[in-house]
Amino acid sequence: MNRQEIMNQRRSVFNQLERRLHEMQRSEDFMFYYHPDEDRIVLSHALFWVMSRPFVKKLPHLKSFLLLRRYQEEMLEAYLTESPDFAELLRYSNLSYELLPHELGQMAKDFVAGSTVRRLMAIGVVAAGYAGDMPDDLADELLDDIDFHYNKVCCRLIEQQLPYLQELVLEEEKELF
Repeated sequence: MNRQEIMNQRRSVFNQLERRLHEMQRSEDFMFYYHPDEDRIVLSHALFWVMSRPFVKKLPHLKSFLLLRRYQEEMLEAYLTESPDFAELLRYSNLSYELLPHELGQMAKDFVAGSTVRRLMAIGVVAAGYAGDMPDDLADELLDDIDFHYNKVCCRLIEQQLPYLQELVLEEEKELF
């Protein structure tokens, strides 16, 4: 199977997922519906990507989470390089982000994985909410800071904000459950 066939198959799967998602919930209930622009959505993904890094080793069996992180990283690379693939990768990231809570909701009931999953759900809410509501100057500063370091996407200012973001996550986790 060549790359074009794989891309066509991926588009088809995401088209089906998008249809199902629109059947399950109203557009107003989507995580990024109230974000003022596309850059804030990109920032939400960058926040989630940085904040969820420790969970890669804690949840290696959660393929949808790992796939979301992969799409987010590819999308951030495309954003930085102004690649023509950016819009499609952003769409994949958005749809994967929207579907993740549905899968995590089932896992949150499991006592063993429950606390980790609940924390990841809170990270998702904080990343989307914080990026959508933060002051424009801060959003612009965080977006401008996203860059490459040794050919890998790097978000130093977001990493510096992790202690504050973790406080928000803990507060959100209390409210969620």
